Amino acid sequence: MKTQDFEEKLRILSLSNDSRKIIQTLSNETSIRVLQLLETGDMSASELAGGLDLRLNTLQYHLDALLEADLIRISEVKWSQRGRKIKVYEPVEKLIILIPGRNTVTRTALSGLLQECMEDDPDLYPV
Repeated sequence: MKTQDFEEKLRILSLSNDSRKIIQTLSNETSIRVLQLLETGDMSASELAGGLDLRLNTLQYHLDALLEADLIRISEVKWSQRGRKIKVYEPVEKLIILIPGRNTVTRTALSGLLQECMEDDPDLYPV
């Protein structure tokens, strides 16, 4: 994998508001269930709500949190038979690294180190 491609799939965070959003979202059981269901394929909110046995407004809260934390994205927008927009969601495939404390590791250095690890063990981060 090229360095540029790898760095696009890598997100390095120090402790900040952005990392707090991700941590809070990932510590929520329903958000984890949404991510797990999306691993099986892209889905609309109504498909997710049905698969998780949730009310649509409850699910929408979690979808908004996952979108804000950049853990999912809208893969496409379709139109229903009634002419309504239907957003289809997919997980964002990124390796997320949280570095607490002083951020003395540069993104480039960490990216290089991870790429070396991948060459040694390709199963670590499949492409």
